Amino acid sequence: MLDIRDLTKQFGKGDSAVTALHQVSLSIAEGEFFTLLGPSGCGKTTLLRLIAGFEPPSGGALVLDGKDIALMPPNQRPVNTVFQSYALFPHMTVAQNVGFALEAQGRPKAEVARVVEKMLALVQMTHLRDRKSAALSGGQQQRVALARALAPQPRILLLDEPLSALDMKLRKEMQVELKRLQQETGLTFIFVTHDQEEALTMSDRIAVMNGGRLQQIASPRELYDLPENRFVASFIGESNFLMAQKLAGMIEIEGSKTALPSGFAAAYDGPVIVMIRPEHVVLGQGPSDAIRLTAQVERLVYFGTDTHIHMRLRDGTPLVARVQNALRGGAIAKVGDSVPVAFPQDALRLLPDTEA
Repeated sequence: MLDIRDLTKQFGKGDSAVTALHQVSLSIAEGEFFTLLGPSGCGKTTLLRLIAGFEPPSGGALVLDGKDIALMPPNQRPVNTVFQSYALFPHMTVAQNVGFALEAQGRPKAEVARVVEKMLALVQMTHLRDRKSAALSGGQQQRVALARALAPQPRILLLDEPLSALDMKLRKEMQVELKRLQQETGLTFIFVTHDQEEALTMSDRIAVMNGGRLQQIASPRELYDLPENRFVASFIGESNFLMAQKLAGMIEIEGSKTALPSGFAAAYDGPVIVMIRPEHVVLGQGPSDAIRLTAQVERLVYFGTDTHIHMRLRDGTPLVARVQNALRGGAIAKVGDSVPVAFPQDALRLLPDTEA
């Protein structure tokens, strides 16, 4: 549906020029919930603004349904945007806000009324249709902003960190609501966030960005389980990074060896970085194919459902294990303890570079 080809954006000229996007290429399918994820300054909002038409590209193409829209004015694009600030008209009622764009297009009153009622029902705001938007809560305002953006039936809905102003409980509720809306409408959503939990919860696919470049595009599960480089591994979830040696199909960490997991055999021999998620670190001997080491406990952090055990290996490498809390279990370990730890073979991920 949307094909982005070698899209580049440069701000300024000459020596002071800053390149915000470096030849970004990706394709987004119709009906997909696609997320642009990355830290501040990575280029995700710039890319969203180029799709919306708020900024012209410095190079490349934006092809929507086979037509390059890179230089098309924003008001002529079949695209709508929900901003971080909901930008509702405070003097208007909920229904008036939702119908504003339709009335501006000169739609018949009967059609406007019908669409407004449909959108209010979709976002579960029918009972507040006559309330002024200034009297709504943050979550209610967001629902109105979504209804207003959906009312003209755009081909693509762009969402620029729309949940960032909400408290944690409401943000989690709205994550579920956004996914429901996307599935019920069948529209293509392009969502921008720096919050990995939002991205993992809602997305069909995620594009991780850093420094104006794409790092990896994949499903949430694939990004978490199979990151392609250290940046993705560190940005998506928590990770332990361990120095290792690879030689003749074996991985060795502090003298303990295991066979290289299938799929990594083509990697070069020598020093490598191995990643393992905290929930896969086993306290104890672990399975027979595990790498077994000893670590010293430095800190215990209680999270309710689980406890994070911060440790350090003999060579000084920090290590975190995440252990689920039992209902009436005793202490998992104590600060200062020397404990056995194991890394199961199938939990290891070999990374191609050592840069963060």
